[in-house]
Amino acid sequence: MRFEPTYLVTATFAGDAAVTREPHRDAHLAHMRALLADGTALIVGAHADLSASVLVLRAANAAAARAHVQQDPYWRHGVWTALDVTHYLAATGQTIGRT
Repeated sequence: MRFEPTYLVTATFAGDAAVTREPHRDAHLAHMRALLADGTALIVGAHADLSASVLVLRAANAAAARAHVQQDPYWRHGVWTALDVTHYLAATGQTIGRT
């Protein structure tokens, strides 16, 4: 089985994110839609308690995955305060032989 380079990114929210994310939410969602549309992101979402966002990204390496997230308005405006990028073996229809 061959896995494409995929990374699990956990982006920790600032303690006041419920308030500080609002001015940047539309731009953040546009960035997420673009990553999903071009196939960079396999999945994006957040913990229900707003402790962190979780993204599964296709990227050449961890630095490239981190760079995608660092372009997001939430990162640029301090709504996310920390990023954890981990190599991830994403099982998709292609990697497990389904079409």
